[in-house]
Amino acid sequence: MQNRIQSVVIIGAGNVATHLARNLSKLITVLGIASKNHQTAKQLAEEIQCVHIKDLTQIPACDLVLICTSDSSIATVVNSIPKDMNIAYTSGSFELGTITSHNHIGVFYPLQTFSKEKEITLSDVPFFIEAKEQVLADQLYELASKLSNNVSFANSEVRKKLHLAAVFSNNFINHLTYIAFNYLDSQNLDKKHLSPLLRETFKKNMTASPKDNQTGPARRNDKIILEEHLDMLSGYPQKIYQIISESIIDTYSQKNNE
Repeated sequence: MQNRIQSVVIIGAGNVATHLARNLSKLITVLGIASKNHQTAKQLAEEIQCVHIKDLTQIPACDLVLICTSDSSIATVVNSIPKDMNIAYTSGSFELGTITSHNHIGVFYPLQTFSKEKEITLSDVPFFIEAKEQVLADQLYELASKLSNNVSFANSEVRKKLHLAAVFSNNFINHLTYIAFNYLDSQNLDKKHLSPLLRETFKKNMTASPKDNQTGPARRNDKIILEEHLDMLSGYPQKIYQIISESIIDTYSQKNNE
């Protein structure tokens, strides 16, 4: 492939930046880390033995500037980078078409939840690639293929839909688990009692349809138990319990299964 990406500067030092920096540094040259949080940028730079870049005007010549920041800061960061440099960002929802100031720009989106302290094997993480120019798209695809066996091209519309589904399947489930743990804590009960249930829930949903796996009082439309549970809750947990239960009841209602 013409002009493969062999050097990168990473902007950001959060969860996504940390995992990509650690893994890319084993495959290509990570020249430096830049972030508005200088302390975390310095720590990450020291970990992978590269330069801590304190000012975006000091970005060294490289094959790619990889932006791993929040969506709200992507445009600002892009506009701080010279127009002749190749750029990619890692967001699932930020539309490529909103960037009009640069042509050498693309997307390098890993669909996964990242935490600095939790090691993740990237080989099965889906990566989605897009770029304004086909040459850069091919370069990003080739780079992602060094990290993962699951790489696809996807435009902004597709990525936004994937990201929305990811919010339901990860962020919302995580928050529901937090509510469950918090409730048990308030009742002086050990949350470890839920561990086998959580493991089995995820295991089943990887091998069979979640619709077929659904159990519980809402699935049975057990109004007595549902009312008892609602009486035991208040605030947002009560509202969340009610609306999800209503969704489950509606999903399995006779009119939706005829």
